[in-house]
Amino acid sequence: MAGRKQHFIPQALQRGFGQAKGKKTQVYVFKKGQEPYLSSTEGVAAQRDFYSEPSDEETLDDRITKYEELVLSPAVTALRESPIGPVDANVAAAVIVHLTIRSAFVRGSFSVAATELLDHFVDSMVSDEKARTLLGIDSLKQDSMFVERIEEDILAKFGEMPEHFRNAFGKLVHFRAREKFRQMFPTLAATVLEQLEVLLDKVPGLIVSSHSKALDRDLAPKARVDRLKEMNWRIIAVDAPEHFVLPDCLAIGSPNPHFTGMQPYSLVNDDELAGVVMPISSSKVLVGCTVAPELETSVLNVAFAQCSLEFFISSCVDAQSTHAAAHIGEAVADYMGKLIEGEAFAAPAANASDSAEVSRKMQAPVRVPVKFEPSSRKSGKAQAAVRNLMNVAELHDGLRTVKAVVITDDVARSLRQRGMALNDCGAQMVQLGTCHVTETSHGVSSELFVTTGSVNQVVKGGPLARPAAALILHQAGRATYYAIISERLRGVLSQPRPTLEVIGLRIAHFFCSHYFGMRLSQLGCLSAEEFAATDALYRQALAGNMKGIADARLHFMEHRNVDAALTLALGHLEQMLCATANACACTGEHVRRWRTSQSFKALEEASLGDWFELFALDLERFFESRERMSSDSDLVLLGCHIERLLWSFGIVLAAPTPEQVWMEVLGDEQTENVRVMLRA
Repeated sequence: MAGRKQHFIPQALQRGFGQAKGKKTQVYVFKKGQEPYLSSTEGVAAQRDFYSEPSDEETLDDRITKYEELVLSPAVTALRESPIGPVDANVAAAVIVHLTIRSAFVRGSFSVAATELLDHFVDSMVSDEKARTLLGIDSLKQDSMFVERIEEDILAKFGEMPEHFRNAFGKLVHFRAREKFRQMFPTLAATVLEQLEVLLDKVPGLIVSSHSKALDRDLAPKARVDRLKEMNWRIIAVDAPEHFVLPDCLAIGSPNPHFTGMQPYSLVNDDELAGVVMPISSSKVLVGCTVAPELETSVLNVAFAQCSLEFFISSCVDAQSTHAAAHIGEAVADYMGKLIEGEAFAAPAANASDSAEVSRKMQAPVRVPVKFEPSSRKSGKAQAAVRNLMNVAELHDGLRTVKAVVITDDVARSLRQRGMALNDCGAQMVQLGTCHVTETSHGVSSELFVTTGSVNQVVKGGPLARPAAALILHQAGRATYYAIISERLRGVLSQPRPTLEVIGLRIAHFFCSHYFGMRLSQLGCLSAEEFAATDALYRQALAGNMKGIADARLHFMEHRNVDAALTLALGHLEQMLCATANACACTGEHVRRWRTSQSFKALEEASLGDWFELFALDLERFFESRERMSSDSDLVLLGCHIERLLWSFGIVLAAPTPEQVWMEVLGDEQTENVRVMLRA
């Protein structure tokens, strides 16, 4: 039976880094943040009952001791006595895998990772915004923990429901949870924090148990051994006074043959591994590489220290060891930081070319041609006023795609002269100006149409100049939106999609362009008088479009014509979402200002009060991500708002196949029940 003091770094290996004192060997131990001390190997890297407690039956420590005596110690001795040059890959692989898997480093690093991960969860639960990201509340991905849970619950309770209706119901539940998350958060946070506290107490015991079970299964896992056998192995040596230290992780790995970016071997995936280094004595290292290694031995001690968790062993106290000790734990801390935060949450760092491009944009105003319709209205003052107004750095990306700014007495007439078909509703929508976008082989091209009246107000100055300038800048902001989307997401958005998603994206493009237009219009904070006027206009738009959507439902119930009813509903829906996006944008981050408005009362009557604030949150997040946008996920999420709005009016869209869109309408009583549920 083995003793109770059990070494997680065998003395046979430690002796290669010390000085013999009689029957014992002494080594210097450099611990993080402490002065080095001299100790016998009997007391270094050992812990009472580390692997197992005493027992009448064979224990894990008994098995490890036998493995040391029969396999490990002879192998270490053979490697240590080998001349400089190639060595047997089978021996090298078995030694490294066994030593690294049995070490306290494995337990310690996993414990640190688990504790920091749980601490990160705890920190994230202090605010609903951080928790939204952590829990994936706003994700539509099927592998989202939140989406999976919703789908599982709906399948369990409504398994007999057709799949496309289950999917539609799942979206409704998801939206409602997103809308109410802020109110749900305090209770949710208390429950989660209580569970995390219990889990934190259990982490050390769970890791010890898991580590012991893994060792009990295999003292040298075959998959890891086989990966190392594929490498070319050799001994590399140095002459005194140079020497090597022994890290508590025992071996380090690199993703390339240049041995840069080294990490503890235990933490590197096999498929990312290109090179491995393990010191076997103070003068020799064992090196494995997929190709001929390019290794600079002078940097190894610092790398060994960086990859240590708590300590390393050295044969002496000298400048090399002392310098290396200052770096203990750096690579481990970096690894843990990336593991906890995740690469996806970090904004891409700007490089020098990015900075130069930003500087260039700010220093080079974009001169856009200005046209007048009719041409008799041409005015040098008006032209100068428009160009001066648009000399805003944030608009330069958009203005580079603009063929011309058209100052016209009648926007609808100018558009019709260019071959656009506009009905009365369309003419009304563009009467204050528009941004007409055309896709080209290189991206997008835009024409901005603004009214002669707005430009004249800017030229004259006075109280109406500010809102008139905002109307003009609004269209330039929309051009900027389309330029950003074309540059960053063109390839993504051209991919084949289900029809319902295509409809959502088309409408989302429209209202997002208006949100960007309003946010980039430089309007600033609205005065009380301006806000009251905005409220009145928004309330009017809500009333008309809510009635239009309700009429579409009645039209379907009477005529059962899906195409006509859906076209009618989507037309009013698009206008309502556009008006709402403008309303959200005009208050920016202070969207709660709307809570006391007449418009918000109208929204609440239709069970859309919570939805309004969620819509504003989604738009704000999308707008703030514009400089680092690389995915269409936020835009697809915004497109789903069309379905959420229609539920409040008793209209349900479903997609039985990717090519089909089904429309179902609820009766008056069912519609009211849905609204009650959405208000609950």
